[in-house]
Amino acid sequence: MQELPELGDAPLKQGNEVNQEVAGFQAAAAPCGLRTDGRADLALIVAEQPVAVAGVFTTNKLAAAPVQICRQNVKAGKARAILANSGGANAATGEPGLSACRSTCRTVAGAVGCSPEEVLPCSTGVIGQVLDDAKVNAVLPDMAASLSPMGLAEAAGAIMTTDAYKKMARRQAMVGGQQVNVVGMAKGAGMIRPDMATMLCFVLTDAAATPQALAKVLGEAVEQSFNRISVDGDTSTNDTVLLMASGKAGNPELSPDDPDLAWLTGAVTAVCQDLSTMVVADGEGAGHLVRMRVCSAASADQARDIAYSLAHSPLVKTALTGGDPNWGRILSTAGAESARRDYPFDETKCDLYIGNALIAKGGLATGPEEEAKAVKVMARPRYEIRLELGLGKDEHWVLTTDLTKDYIDLNADYRS
Repeated sequence: MQELPELGDAPLKQGNEVNQEVAGFQAAAAPCGLRTDGRADLALIVAEQPVAVAGVFTTNKLAAAPVQICRQNVKAGKARAILANSGGANAATGEPGLSACRSTCRTVAGAVGCSPEEVLPCSTGVIGQVLDDAKVNAVLPDMAASLSPMGLAEAAGAIMTTDAYKKMARRQAMVGGQQVNVVGMAKGAGMIRPDMATMLCFVLTDAAATPQALAKVLGEAVEQSFNRISVDGDTSTNDTVLLMASGKAGNPELSPDDPDLAWLTGAVTAVCQDLSTMVVADGEGAGHLVRMRVCSAASADQARDIAYSLAHSPLVKTALTGGDPNWGRILSTAGAESARRDYPFDETKCDLYIGNALIAKGGLATGPEEEAKAVKVMARPRYEIRLELGLGKDEHWVLTTDLTKDYIDLNADYRS
Protein backbone atom coordinates (compact mmCIF):
# COMPACT_ATOMS: atom_id res chain seq x y z
CA MET A 1 0.00 0.00 0.00
CA GLN A 2 1.21 3.53 -0.77
CA GLU A 3 1.93 5.95 2.06
CA LEU A 4 -0.70 8.66 1.74
CA PRO A 5 -0.26 12.30 2.73
CA GLU A 6 -2.73 13.54 5.32
CA LEU A 7 -5.75 15.39 3.97
CA GLY A 8 -6.29 17.20 7.26
CA ASP A 9 -9.58 18.71 8.38
CA ALA A 10 -8.87 22.45 8.13
CA PRO A 11 -11.13 24.76 6.11
CA LEU A 12 -10.19 24.74 2.43
CA LYS A 13 -9.32 28.41 2.06
CA GLN A 14 -6.63 28.45 4.71
CA GLY A 15 -2.96 28.88 3.91
CA ASN A 16 0.19 28.53 5.96
CA GLU A 17 2.46 31.57 5.95
CA VAL A 18 6.00 30.63 6.86
CA ASN A 19 8.14 33.70 7.44
CA GLN A 20 11.39 32.06 8.46
CA GLU A 21 14.75 32.35 6.79
CA VAL A 22 16.70 29.70 4.93
CA ALA A 23 20.43 30.25 5.30
CA GLY A 24 21.97 31.54 2.09
CA PHE A 25 18.82 33.12 0.61
CA GLN A 26 17.15 36.53 0.68
CA ALA A 27 13.94 37.75 -0.92
CA ALA A 28 11.91 40.87 -1.67
CA ALA A 29 8.61 41.80 -3.30
CA ALA A 30 7.20 44.98 -4.82
CA PRO A 31 4.41 46.33 -7.00
CA CYS A 32 5.63 47.25 -10.48
CA GLY A 33 2.29 47.92 -12.17
CA LEU A 34 1.73 44.66 -14.05
CA ARG A 35 -1.44 44.11 -12.04
CA THR A 36 -4.25 46.65 -12.16
CA ASP A 37 -5.07 46.39 -8.44
CA GLY A 38 -1.81 47.91 -7.25
CA ARG A 39 -0.69 45.01 -5.08
CA ALA A 40 2.79 43.48 -5.12
CA ASP A 41 3.27 41.61 -8.39
CA LEU A 42 7.03 41.01 -8.54
CA ALA A 43 9.12 38.65 -6.41
CA LEU A 44 12.91 38.35 -6.27
CA ILE A 45 14.74 35.52 -4.49
CA VAL A 46 18.52 35.71 -4.42
CA ALA A 47 21.22 33.33 -3.20
CA GLU A 48 24.39 34.73 -1.65
CA GLN A 49 26.44 32.92 -4.27
CA PRO A 50 25.76 30.57 -7.20
CA VAL A 51 24.00 27.51 -5.79
CA ALA A 52 22.91 24.12 -7.05
CA VAL A 53 19.52 24.10 -8.77
CA ALA A 54 17.08 21.72 -10.44
CA GLY A 55 13.78 22.36 -12.18
CA VAL A 56 10.69 20.64 -13.54
CA PHE A 57 8.57 22.39 -16.15
CA THR A 58 5.28 22.22 -18.00
CA THR A 59 4.78 19.53 -20.62
CA ASN A 60 2.60 21.90 -22.64
CA LYS A 61 4.20 22.43 -26.07
CA LEU A 62 3.04 26.05 -25.91
CA ALA A 63 5.73 26.88 -23.34
CA ALA A 64 5.85 30.49 -22.15
CA ALA A 65 8.92 32.66 -22.81
CA PRO A 66 10.10 32.47 -19.17
CA VAL A 67 9.80 28.68 -19.23
CA GLN A 68 11.93 28.47 -22.35
CA ILE A 69 14.66 30.65 -20.84
CA CYS A 70 14.44 29.18 -17.33
CA ARG A 71 14.62 25.64 -18.68
CA GLN A 72 17.77 26.53 -20.60
CA ASN A 73 19.42 28.30 -17.66
CA VAL A 74 18.69 25.45 -15.23
CA LYS A 75 20.71 23.10 -17.42
CA ALA A 76 23.92 24.67 -16.08
CA GLY A 77 23.05 23.32 -12.63
CA LYS A 78 23.90 26.61 -10.88
CA ALA A 79 21.87 29.78 -10.34
CA ARG A 80 21.79 32.96 -8.26
CA ALA A 81 18.28 34.37 -8.54
CA ILE A 82 14.62 33.67 -9.21
CA LEU A 83 12.56 36.50 -10.70
CA ALA A 84 8.81 35.87 -10.74
CA ASN A 85 5.89 38.08 -11.70
CA SER A 86 2.13 37.83 -11.58
CA GLY A 87 -0.09 40.00 -13.78
CA GLY A 88 0.83 38.33 -17.07
CA ALA A 89 2.05 34.94 -18.28
CA ASN A 90 4.25 36.21 -21.13
CA ALA A 91 3.10 33.10 -23.03
CA ALA A 92 2.26 32.93 -26.74
CA THR A 93 4.22 36.16 -27.17
CA GLY A 94 6.90 35.05 -29.64
CA GLU A 95 10.21 36.87 -29.95
CA PRO A 96 8.96 40.04 -28.20
CA GLY A 97 8.17 37.95 -25.13
CA LEU A 98 11.58 36.29 -25.17
CA SER A 99 13.28 39.67 -25.61
CA ALA A 100 11.39 41.17 -22.66
CA CYS A 101 12.26 38.19 -20.49
CA ARG A 102 15.96 38.43 -21.36
CA SER A 103 15.86 42.14 -20.59
CA THR A 104 14.65 41.55 -17.04
CA CYS A 105 17.25 38.83 -16.53
CA ARG A 106 19.99 41.28 -17.50
CA THR A 107 18.65 43.86 -15.05
CA VAL A 108 18.56 41.34 -12.21
CA ALA A 109 22.09 40.27 -13.08
CA GLY A 110 23.33 43.83 -12.90
CA ALA A 111 21.53 44.48 -9.61
CA VAL A 112 22.80 41.40 -7.74
CA GLY A 113 26.14 40.85 -9.49
CA CYS A 114 25.76 37.70 -11.53
CA SER A 115 25.40 36.65 -15.15
CA PRO A 116 21.96 36.78 -16.87
CA GLU A 117 22.21 33.00 -17.34
CA GLU A 118 22.16 32.62 -13.53
CA VAL A 119 18.71 34.24 -13.34
CA LEU A 120 15.62 32.01 -13.48
CA PRO A 121 12.56 33.91 -14.80
CA CYS A 122 8.97 32.84 -14.09
CA SER A 123 5.62 34.45 -14.94
CA THR A 124 1.96 33.81 -14.25
CA GLY A 125 -1.27 35.42 -15.40
CA VAL A 126 -3.20 35.90 -18.63
CA ILE A 127 -1.78 34.22 -21.75
CA GLY A 128 -0.97 36.35 -24.80
CA GLN A 129 0.33 39.50 -23.08
CA VAL A 130 3.97 40.47 -23.62
CA LEU A 131 5.79 41.20 -20.36
CA ASP A 132 6.23 44.95 -19.81
CA ASP A 133 9.94 44.74 -19.05
CA ALA A 134 10.25 48.49 -18.55
CA LYS A 135 7.94 48.33 -15.52
CA VAL A 136 9.84 45.36 -14.10
CA ASN A 137 13.28 46.84 -14.71
CA ALA A 138 12.32 50.13 -13.09
CA VAL A 139 11.81 48.61 -9.63
CA LEU A 140 14.48 45.89 -9.63
CA PRO A 141 17.38 48.02 -8.29
CA ASP A 142 15.34 49.05 -5.24
CA MET A 143 14.17 45.46 -4.76
CA ALA A 144 17.75 44.22 -4.80
CA ALA A 145 18.64 46.81 -2.18
CA SER A 146 15.76 45.70 0.06
CA LEU A 147 16.48 41.96 -0.02
CA SER A 148 15.99 40.34 3.38
CA PRO A 149 16.37 36.82 4.81
CA MET A 150 12.81 37.23 6.10
CA GLY A 151 11.31 38.32 2.78
CA LEU A 152 9.99 34.96 1.62
CA ALA A 153 6.40 35.55 2.77
CA GLU A 154 6.24 38.80 0.79
CA ALA A 155 7.56 36.96 -2.25
CA ALA A 156 4.88 34.29 -1.81
CA GLY A 157 2.21 37.00 -1.91
CA ALA A 158 3.59 38.63 -5.04
CA ILE A 159 3.17 35.50 -7.20
CA MET A 160 -0.54 35.03 -6.36
CA THR A 161 -3.16 35.41 -9.08
CA THR A 162 -6.62 33.99 -8.28
CA ASP A 163 -5.19 32.40 -5.12
CA ALA A 164 -7.20 33.09 -1.99
CA TYR A 165 -4.14 32.95 0.26
CA LYS A 166 -0.37 32.55 0.40
CA LYS A 167 0.88 28.98 0.17
CA MET A 168 4.03 28.15 2.16
CA ALA A 169 5.38 25.05 3.89
CA ARG A 170 8.43 24.12 5.95
CA ARG A 171 10.17 20.89 6.97
CA GLN A 172 13.42 19.90 8.67
CA ALA A 173 15.53 16.76 8.45
CA MET A 174 18.83 15.40 9.72
CA VAL A 175 21.22 14.89 6.82
CA GLY A 176 24.81 13.78 7.34
CA GLY A 177 24.57 14.64 11.02
CA GLN A 178 23.38 18.19 10.32
CA GLN A 179 19.91 19.69 10.57
CA VAL A 180 18.74 20.96 7.18
CA ASN A 181 15.78 23.21 6.48
CA VAL A 182 13.42 23.13 3.51
CA VAL A 183 10.97 25.96 2.81
CA GLY A 184 8.65 26.15 -0.16
CA MET A 185 6.14 28.57 -1.64
CA ALA A 186 3.63 28.03 -4.42
CA LYS A 187 0.84 29.70 -6.32
CA GLY A 188 -2.02 28.05 -8.12
CA ALA A 189 -5.79 27.72 -7.93
CA GLY A 190 -7.06 27.17 -11.48
CA MET A 191 -5.87 25.64 -14.76
CA ILE A 192 -4.61 22.72 -12.68
CA ARG A 193 -3.78 19.33 -14.15
CA PRO A 194 -1.02 16.73 -13.78
CA ASP A 195 2.13 16.86 -15.98
CA MET A 196 2.62 19.34 -14.20
CA ALA A 197 -0.06 21.16 -12.31
CA THR A 198 -0.56 24.78 -13.27
CA MET A 199 1.54 26.58 -10.80
CA LEU A 200 4.77 28.15 -9.76
CA CYS A 201 6.67 26.59 -6.87
CA PHE A 202 10.01 27.56 -5.39
CA VAL A 203 11.67 25.28 -2.83
CA LEU A 204 14.77 26.43 -0.95
CA THR A 205 17.02 24.37 1.28
CA ASP A 206 20.27 24.99 3.13
CA ALA A 207 21.40 21.41 2.44
CA ALA A 208 24.52 20.77 0.38
CA ALA A 209 23.78 18.69 -2.73
CA THR A 210 24.93 18.40 -6.32
CA PRO A 211 22.59 19.56 -9.11
CA GLN A 212 22.22 15.91 -10.14
CA ALA A 213 21.13 14.97 -6.62
CA LEU A 214 18.61 17.83 -6.56
CA ALA A 215 17.19 16.70 -9.91
CA LYS A 216 16.62 13.24 -8.45
CA VAL A 217 15.04 14.66 -5.29
CA LEU A 218 12.75 17.01 -7.22
CA GLY A 219 11.66 14.35 -9.70
CA GLU A 220 10.54 12.05 -6.90
CA ALA A 221 8.89 14.88 -4.94
CA VAL A 222 6.92 16.18 -7.93
CA GLU A 223 5.69 12.68 -8.80
CA GLN A 224 4.26 12.30 -5.29
CA SER A 225 2.69 15.77 -5.19
CA PHE A 226 2.19 18.14 -8.10
CA ASN A 227 1.72 15.35 -10.63
CA ARG A 228 -1.20 14.03 -8.58
CA ILE A 229 -3.51 17.03 -8.48
CA SER A 230 -6.28 18.33 -10.69
CA VAL A 231 -8.81 21.14 -10.47
CA ASP A 232 -10.04 21.44 -14.04
CA GLY A 233 -7.88 19.15 -16.18
CA ASP A 234 -6.05 21.93 -18.04
CA THR A 235 -2.25 22.03 -18.27
CA SER A 236 -0.70 25.51 -18.23
CA THR A 237 1.95 27.13 -20.39
CA ASN A 238 3.98 28.35 -17.39
CA ASP A 239 4.28 25.50 -14.86
CA THR A 240 7.61 25.65 -13.07
CA VAL A 241 9.00 24.03 -9.93
CA LEU A 242 12.51 25.03 -8.86
CA LEU A 243 14.68 23.58 -6.08
CA MET A 244 17.76 25.52 -4.92
CA ALA A 245 20.29 24.39 -2.29
CA SER A 246 22.65 26.85 -0.61
CA GLY A 247 24.84 24.28 1.20
CA LYS A 248 24.89 26.43 4.36
CA ALA A 249 23.75 23.57 6.60
CA GLY A 250 27.24 22.13 6.47
CA ASN A 251 26.36 18.53 5.64
CA PRO A 252 28.65 16.57 3.29
CA GLU A 253 27.54 17.34 -0.27
CA LEU A 254 24.92 14.83 -1.36
CA SER A 255 25.31 12.91 -4.60
CA PRO A 256 22.53 11.01 -6.43
CA ASP A 257 23.59 7.66 -4.91
CA ASP A 258 24.17 8.91 -1.35
CA PRO A 259 21.96 7.02 1.16
CA ASP A 260 21.40 10.27 3.10
CA LEU A 261 19.69 11.73 0.03
CA ALA A 262 16.55 9.89 1.14
CA TRP A 263 16.21 12.23 4.13
CA LEU A 264 16.33 15.31 1.95
CA THR A 265 13.92 13.68 -0.50
CA GLY A 266 11.49 13.04 2.33
CA ALA A 267 11.58 16.64 3.51
CA VAL A 268 11.24 18.11 0.02
CA THR A 269 8.42 15.69 -0.81
CA ALA A 270 6.56 16.64 2.37
CA VAL A 271 6.86 20.33 1.53
CA CYS A 272 5.62 19.70 -2.03
CA GLN A 273 2.72 17.60 -0.77
CA ASP A 274 1.70 20.32 1.67
CA LEU A 275 1.83 22.90 -1.10
CA SER A 276 0.06 20.77 -3.69
CA THR A 277 -2.73 20.03 -1.22
CA MET A 278 -3.12 23.78 -0.63
CA VAL A 279 -3.26 24.37 -4.39
CA VAL A 280 -6.16 21.94 -4.82
CA ALA A 281 -7.93 23.09 -1.66
CA ASP A 282 -7.75 26.62 -3.06
CA GLY A 283 -9.19 25.47 -6.39
CA GLU A 284 -11.24 28.19 -8.01
CA GLY A 285 -14.73 27.96 -6.54
CA ALA A 286 -13.89 24.70 -4.73
CA GLY A 287 -16.04 23.60 -1.82
CA HIS A 288 -14.51 20.15 -1.29
CA LEU A 289 -11.07 18.55 -1.52
CA VAL A 290 -11.34 14.88 -2.48
CA ARG A 291 -8.69 12.21 -2.90
CA MET A 292 -9.63 9.82 -5.69
CA ARG A 293 -7.90 6.54 -4.88
CA VAL A 294 -8.03 3.57 -7.24
CA CYS A 295 -6.79 0.30 -5.73
CA SER A 296 -6.35 -3.36 -6.71
CA ALA A 297 -5.99 -2.45 -10.38
CA ALA A 298 -4.60 -4.82 -13.00
CA SER A 299 -1.71 -2.42 -13.72
CA ALA A 300 -0.19 0.84 -12.55
CA ASP A 301 -1.35 2.47 -15.79
CA GLN A 302 -4.94 1.43 -15.20
CA ALA A 303 -4.92 2.74 -11.62
CA ARG A 304 -3.45 6.08 -12.73
CA ASP A 305 -5.70 6.57 -15.75
CA ILE A 306 -8.91 5.77 -13.87
CA ALA A 307 -7.91 8.01 -10.96
CA TYR A 308 -7.33 10.90 -13.36
CA SER A 309 -10.56 10.22 -15.25
CA LEU A 310 -12.51 10.40 -11.98
CA ALA A 311 -10.66 13.56 -10.96
CA HIS A 312 -11.52 15.27 -14.27
CA SER A 313 -15.08 14.02 -14.89
CA PRO A 314 -17.64 16.90 -14.81
CA LEU A 315 -20.38 14.43 -13.85
CA VAL A 316 -18.39 13.11 -10.89
CA LYS A 317 -17.26 16.60 -9.84
CA THR A 318 -20.79 18.01 -9.88
CA ALA A 319 -21.96 15.08 -7.74
CA LEU A 320 -19.26 16.09 -5.26
CA THR A 321 -20.63 19.64 -5.34
CA GLY A 322 -24.10 18.44 -4.46
CA GLY A 323 -22.93 15.99 -1.80
CA ASP A 324 -24.63 13.25 -3.81
CA PRO A 325 -23.14 9.72 -3.32
CA ASN A 326 -23.95 8.87 -6.94
CA TRP A 327 -21.76 5.79 -7.06
CA GLY A 328 -23.07 4.85 -10.50
CA ARG A 329 -21.28 7.82 -12.04
CA ILE A 330 -17.99 6.70 -10.52
CA LEU A 331 -18.26 3.09 -11.69
CA SER A 332 -19.45 4.23 -15.11
CA THR A 333 -16.44 6.54 -15.49
CA ALA A 334 -14.08 3.74 -14.44
CA GLY A 335 -15.68 1.33 -16.88
CA ALA A 336 -15.55 3.83 -19.73
CA GLU A 337 -11.88 4.62 -19.12
CA SER A 338 -11.08 0.90 -19.03
CA ALA A 339 -12.86 0.38 -22.35
CA ARG A 340 -11.17 3.40 -23.91
CA ARG A 341 -7.73 2.05 -23.03
CA ASP A 342 -8.53 -1.65 -23.34
CA TYR A 343 -8.02 -2.43 -19.66
CA PRO A 344 -9.77 -5.35 -17.96
CA PHE A 345 -12.85 -4.44 -15.93
CA ASP A 346 -15.40 -6.52 -14.03
CA GLU A 347 -18.08 -4.61 -12.16
CA THR A 348 -18.86 -7.66 -10.00
CA LYS A 349 -15.40 -7.24 -8.40
CA CYS A 350 -15.76 -3.51 -7.75
CA ASP A 351 -16.19 -2.14 -4.22
CA LEU A 352 -16.60 1.59 -3.69
CA TYR A 353 -15.99 3.48 -0.45
CA ILE A 354 -16.85 7.12 0.29
CA GLY A 355 -14.90 7.74 3.46
CA ASN A 356 -15.82 4.81 5.72
CA ALA A 357 -19.09 4.11 3.89
CA LEU A 358 -19.15 1.05 1.62
CA ILE A 359 -21.57 2.54 -0.89
CA ALA A 360 -21.33 -0.28 -3.46
CA LYS A 361 -20.10 -3.88 -3.21
CA GLY A 362 -19.60 -6.18 -6.17
CA GLY A 363 -20.96 -3.45 -8.40
CA LEU A 364 -24.27 -3.24 -6.52
CA ALA A 365 -25.71 -0.72 -4.06
CA THR A 366 -25.33 -1.62 -0.40
CA GLY A 367 -28.50 0.10 0.73
CA PRO A 368 -29.84 3.28 2.39
CA GLU A 369 -27.86 2.93 5.62
CA GLU A 370 -24.49 3.09 3.87
CA GLU A 371 -25.75 5.84 1.57
CA ALA A 372 -26.72 7.92 4.60
CA LYS A 373 -23.20 7.46 5.99
CA ALA A 374 -21.76 8.55 2.65
CA VAL A 375 -23.88 11.72 2.64
CA LYS A 376 -22.40 12.69 6.01
CA VAL A 377 -18.87 12.08 4.72
CA MET A 378 -19.51 14.25 1.66
CA ALA A 379 -20.59 17.14 3.87
CA ARG A 380 -17.00 17.41 5.13
CA PRO A 381 -14.59 19.77 3.33
CA ARG A 382 -12.00 16.97 2.84
CA TYR A 383 -12.49 13.24 2.32
CA GLU A 384 -11.43 10.22 0.25
CA ILE A 385 -13.23 8.12 -2.34
CA ARG A 386 -11.68 4.68 -2.80
CA LEU A 387 -12.49 2.33 -5.68
CA GLU A 388 -11.33 -1.28 -5.34
CA LEU A 389 -11.23 -2.91 -8.78
CA GLY A 390 -10.43 -6.41 -7.50
CA LEU A 391 -8.05 -7.14 -10.37
CA GLY A 392 -4.51 -6.85 -8.99
CA LYS A 393 -2.25 -4.99 -6.58
CA ASP A 394 -1.57 -1.61 -8.22
CA GLU A 395 -3.01 1.66 -6.99
CA HIS A 396 -2.85 5.39 -7.62
CA TRP A 397 -4.31 8.53 -6.04
CA VAL A 398 -5.11 12.02 -7.29
CA LEU A 399 -6.33 15.08 -5.38
CA THR A 400 -9.24 16.93 -6.98
CA THR A 401 -12.09 19.32 -6.22
CA ASP A 402 -15.75 19.63 -6.90
CA LEU A 403 -17.04 21.86 -9.71
CA THR A 404 -19.17 24.81 -8.64
CA LYS A 405 -20.90 27.79 -10.21
CA ASP A 406 -18.21 30.00 -8.68
CA TYR A 407 -15.60 28.31 -10.90
CA ILE A 408 -17.61 29.20 -14.01
CA ASP A 409 -18.19 32.78 -12.87
CA LEU A 410 -14.51 33.34 -12.03
CA ASN A 411 -13.16 31.97 -15.30
CA ALA A 412 -15.85 33.56 -17.44
CA ASP A 413 -14.73 36.94 -16.13
CA TYR A 414 -10.99 36.18 -15.82
CA ARG A 415 -9.82 38.76 -18.40
CA SER A 416 -12.42 41.39 -17.45
